[in-house]
Amino acid sequence: MSASITLNKVKRGVFVESEVRVVEEKTVFQGLRFSVVRRRYQYKERSFARDIVLFPESSVVVPFLNESEIILIRQFRAPLGGYILELPAGVVDKGEKPEDTARRELVEETGYYPRKLIKLTTVYPVPGYSTEIMHIYEAEDLEFKGARPEPYELIETVKVEFREALNQVFRGEIRDAKSVIGIMISGLKRGFIRVK
Repeated sequence: MSASITLNKVKRGVFVESEVRVVEEKTVFQGLRFSVVRRRYQYKERSFARDIVLFPESSVVVPFLNESEIILIRQFRAPLGGYILELPAGVVDKGEKPEDTARRELVEETGYYPRKLIKLTTVYPVPGYSTEIMHIYEAEDLEFKGARPEPYELIETVKVEFREALNQVFRGEIRDAKSVIGIMISGLKRGFIRVK
């Protein structure tokens, strides 16, 4: 079965299908950072339910100290029970623009303020069950101002050659999805990765 898609049915990268309607929604869990709702949908003669994590937008930063070196963070992640290497990132506060979040989070987590911020892309990290949207930026011309992590954040900064960060992605040492995406897109943009 094939269907023709018109551009006017695309909104924020999502093909909008008006025949699918939300007919019921109830909160099944309310946590510190997110909630889970159960939505019942109607599509023509069919009805189905899905549990959806309502999570705010977030911003991710690939911070370049110079042309060949970036800053990663080594951060404790409770669900994994240990530390991982990842890019600085954080939730967009109410009323805040994603680019302002990128600047704020970079200072909080690494101590560096970006004088230059370049938008790389926007992604849906887990569209199968979450509303989260991630905005990914490159940061350049960094000025050190001192880190101010949140009390619950266990973070160390790690300076690494960008080529080595790419190799860590290829070797599976960096597995955090936002970091893999940000590093790979920067690698393409900067010519470290070539498309045939």
